[in-house]
Amino acid sequence: MPTDSFHIYLYGPHPHADRLPSPDTTPIPTSFEAAGQRLHQSLPSILFEPDGSFAWASKDYQVVGMIYDAAMEIQYVEIRGHCDASRLRKLVEILAGTTQIDQFAVMVLPERQWKNFQSFAISLPASDPNGASDSSV
Repeated sequence: MPTDSFHIYLYGPHPHADRLPSPDTTPIPTSFEAAGQRLHQSLPSILFEPDGSFAWASKDYQVVGMIYDAAMEIQYVEIRGHCDASRLRKLVEILAGTTQIDQFAVMVLPERQWKNFQSFAISLPASDPNGASDSSV
């Protein structure tokens, strides 16, 4: 895997937007079923299993993960792999069912460092300026 790979736990919007994310997390406000349906409709190349595992890959990116749900909401999503910031943003927006994801809490592993989604995404490679991407974004 390239050196720009990542491993994160993604949670819902942080309840204290004025502070850096911390263990005070909230669920992602959507159901497992709705997220799965959106993934199938918006990313036809994704492999999504009934147990919540998913894989999305091409020659330029590889992302795998697992959705954990309870009480009719997604509690958190484990995501690992390598991709550019715009591709990860698209995946998270589809999972969450909203474009309002910048304040979602992210635990970066193995450091166990808390960030919001926006500050984590900045650390990823930018999209290819030459437009070299596939149509599955």
